[in-house]
Amino acid sequence: MKKLFKYLTYVFAVLLLNSCTSDDREVVIETPPQGDYANGMFVLNEGGYTYSNASLSFVDQSGVVYNQSFSGVNGFGLGDVAQSMAFHNDKAFIVVNNSNTIEVANRYTLEHITTISNQILNPRYMVFYGDYGFVTNWGDPANTTDDYVAVIDLQNYSVIQTITVAEGPEKIIENNGILYVAHKGGWGYGNSISVINANTFQAANSITVADVPDGLVVKDNYLYVLSAGKAAWTGDETVAGMFKINLQTNQVSDSFQFASGVHPGFLEETNNELYFTLSGAIYKLATNNFTEPTTPVFSTQNQNIEVLYGFEIHDNQIYIADAKDYVSNGEVFVYDLQGNLQVNHQVQLIPNGFYFND
Repeated sequence: MKKLFKYLTYVFAVLLLNSCTSDDREVVIETPPQGDYANGMFVLNEGGYTYSNASLSFVDQSGVVYNQSFSGVNGFGLGDVAQSMAFHNDKAFIVVNNSNTIEVANRYTLEHITTISNQILNPRYMVFYGDYGFVTNWGDPANTTDDYVAVIDLQNYSVIQTITVAEGPEKIIENNGILYVAHKGGWGYGNSISVINANTFQAANSITVADVPDGLVVKDNYLYVLSAGKAAWTGDETVAGMFKINLQTNQVSDSFQFASGVHPGFLEETNNELYFTLSGAIYKLATNNFTEPTTPVFSTQNQNIEVLYGFEIHDNQIYIADAKDYVSNGEVFVYDLQGNLQVNHQVQLIPNGFYFND
């Protein structure tokens, strides 16, 4: 019943999106910069569900924004719901969730190389180890037993094996040949981290955390996991938590719970400090003082951010994506680590991530 309620809520949101119109959603293709796309930042815009209008924006070092960069180079779009992006050597892999594809392009020119679609079903995130890429897949979201990690041979871009995992594999991170997969739950709700040997393609272990694990960070032989907990609208609200896992033993060495009704999101690390978001504010804690912070570093209230939909830290700057109302073009805000706004950029529909090509 819980999954059905979540599914019906999701369907309602999709119908609402499909019924809305906005001039901001009209595609305007801007001329891409001459030369390559090095020394700048890509912003992935997932686009509206079923609209096949996912796009890629590029912000160069001078702050000029080039929207529709991928389609401007290749003459066709990314597809339906761009979920994430990953770099490997000179290649960019763009994971397109509802199109069930991974678009491979040169990361410096954006010229298309190939599309991976065989044995890709509801893909989410991707990492690399050796000559292989590893992609989390929900499979059929209504089927709780068909979720997997696809293993891609980077020489020929074919899926050579699938690794069966628990429902709803989401974020994935690699450390010393070991993969850690957060099971957020897909259409359901997960509370575990899968441990996979990237050399043997075998699932080796599972670590239990709180409900809806999403943020993953590896630092100094520890894995930090932020679990958001089930939200109140699910009808079965649970508490959020932060976990510190010893990677030598794969055991939780420290943890704390958030207050009831509190549901943080995202997780990033810089300068031995962990940053996360909560109700439009940014919080941090030191990795050597693993206690819940009570005071935010700063709030985004002055910028009237409507939907904090993407969060990243790079070169001592904090990047935040605002999805607005999900039908208007989004915006990117850049802050220093103290919360002083540096610049903001207009991008496209539902920006969800930042990828730095430097």
